[in-house]
Amino acid sequence: MKKDQARTAKVLVALMASMTVGGVVLMTLDNHEPARGAYSLASYLRLDSVEAVTLQSMKARKAAWNGIEIFYSHTNQGDLAELRSQGLTGFHFLVCNGNGAEDGQIEYTQNWVNQNYIAGSDGVIRICVIADRKSSPVTGSQLKRISALIELLSQSFSVSPDQIRYPADLQL
Repeated sequence: MKKDQARTAKVLVALMASMTVGGVVLMTLDNHEPARGAYSLASYLRLDSVEAVTLQSMKARKAAWNGIEIFYSHTNQGDLAELRSQGLTGFHFLVCNGNGAEDGQIEYTQNWVNQNYIAGSDGVIRICVIADRKSSPVTGSQLKRISALIELLSQSFSVSPDQIRYPADLQL
């Protein structure tokens, strides 16, 4: 019995020592930067919070919103300035894909700042996603940010899930 306890103690000490040495080696080799990629924290460290982009950007009184619509830009790149120069302004938020602005970056428009409805979409918050179904699909970072944006907007404005419209192929 004592032999088993002594062996167990030796194994635990060896395990702790090897984990400590391994940790020290990894920390020494680390460049202290978060890993890159769609599922890493690195991209989020560069982006403004969803709350800052949405609720803090409003300059006018909150409008009575009753729906949310997500749609594609049918472009493979761009940012708010580029879409505006093309005459594409019928939305409140833009979610970028890394080609023109940071992947997952959310930009708000003057329509949102002033709480303006978009013609033909009274009471609907419109979110444009830089993507093209064929050549430039939605990125993982965009999906996460769209999901966070929808959650915040639906909670803040009491929009029920059945009043949220997505493109048929968008899987959140």
